[in-house]
Amino acid sequence: MSQHAATRPAPPAGVVGLTLQLVAATYRSPDAALRDDLDSGALAEAVTTLAEATGAAAPALDAVDWTELQAAHVALFVTNAGGVPAPPYVGLALDGELLGPSVEALKAFLTHHGVEVAAGWHDLPDHVAAVAEAGALLADAGREDAARVLLERFLSPWFQRYAPEVVAADVSGFYGPLTEFLGSLVNEVACEAAA
Repeated sequence: MSQHAATRPAPPAGVVGLTLQLVAATYRSPDAALRDDLDSGALAEAVTTLAEATGAAAPALDAVDWTELQAAHVALFVTNAGGVPAPPYVGLALDGELLGPSVEALKAFLTHHGVEVAAGWHDLPDHVAAVAEAGALLADAGREDAARVLLERFLSPWFQRYAPEVVAADVSGFYGPLTEFLGSLVNEVACEAAA
């Protein structure tokens, strides 16, 4: 058992799945579903629920400007004249390259657990949002153990590598605070998985 895990109680039931859902919603390209979740307060409610369940400090998500959020997403994760601060691919965090050995390990892990990449998915299979969605599916299917392993092996390294860059480069007031919050949750769940 790791020393870190020994000093913390296990996250309450449902935290893993909700964390994964929030990661997936945050890092996919901003769409109508995210806008609806922001406008309805559902995203803020999920953040509050996770903060209360884990004792983490919830970021303020006041008055998110949709146009700034979309522009920040592109600048942080898609294209940027100065270089993309946080490419949303776990393989880059693990291997330093696209489609490297970690992508093959991810595919094997998902296949072993009966999760397939949807035919309509138009990005690499190790995109942070896709990995989180796969983990949420596992958690929803009662395979929280596998979802925790997915967090520990694939998502935690991405947050460790890129969260500081997102926090430093975000101008929207959305991605930086939410990434810092999600990084702490992913780290907590990853510590539990490593125990």
